[in-house]
Amino acid sequence: MLKITITDSADEQRWSLQGQLAGQWATELKSTWREAHAIVGKRRCIVDLIEVTSIDRNGEAILAEIMSQGAEFISGDVYTEHLLRDLRHKVKRSRVNRKQDDGSDH
Repeated sequence: MLKITITDSADEQRWSLQGQLAGQWATELKSTWREAHAIVGKRRCIVDLIEVTSIDRNGEAILAEIMSQGAEFISGDVYTEHLLRDLRHKVKRSRVNRKQDDGSDH
């Protein structure tokens, strides 16, 4: 199970996640993120992962998508911090590859 709590303020939107970011719960986060993030505007988005107990490949994929849209993350353990670091590298490589692909088309 995954509990998603979204707190809005004038300058930020904070997402607090509790439980398992896996399987159908990762899909639920993806859906909720796409709906709610569409109206964020220029506010910062912060995703709090401190109370997430497990993350599977589906969870990693949605975290990468959220990260690629500029969200900041708070992690509570070494594993999650390591996972976020790996995802940041993958997102950066993906951006570089897209820029290279865009440049070769011109």
